[in-house]
Amino acid sequence: MDLRALSRRVGIAAAVVTVIALVAPYAIISGPAYASQLATYYASGVVGWGGIALFALLSAVVIASVEQGNVDPGTLAGVAVALGLATTASAASWALAVEPSPVFRDHLWLVWHARAVVALSVPVPLAAAAYAWDLLS
Repeated sequence: MDLRALSRRVGIAAAVVTVIALVAPYAIISGPAYASQLATYYASGVVGWGGIALFALLSAVVIASVEQGNVDPGTLAGVAVALGLATTASAASWALAVEPSPVFRDHLWLVWHARAVVALSVPVPLAAAAYAWDLLS
């Protein structure tokens, strides 16, 4: 088993799945009555949903480009770990800051959504760390 190849695939997939799960309520919940409540929901936390999505997508790009040869692989592996940690930390701060609103009453699954995003983001720094470990050892 090639740990580098596996950890790259897992890291990229986890980052993309994190973003998809993060924006899922926009695709599922519709109606003008929920627009302001969803906006408040997504604006919670230190960086909001935009920061989480940005960190996750940057993580995917950096993990995918480590072996392209444009920059030192060890440096990019370290950047991937830092971005993965930033993704999970920003998702956790967002999940802790979310305030329940009336939209939660109508869509009970939304109560678990923020926690699910955090759980889905955890493999990003773990995969990046496994890649860096294999690369640097």
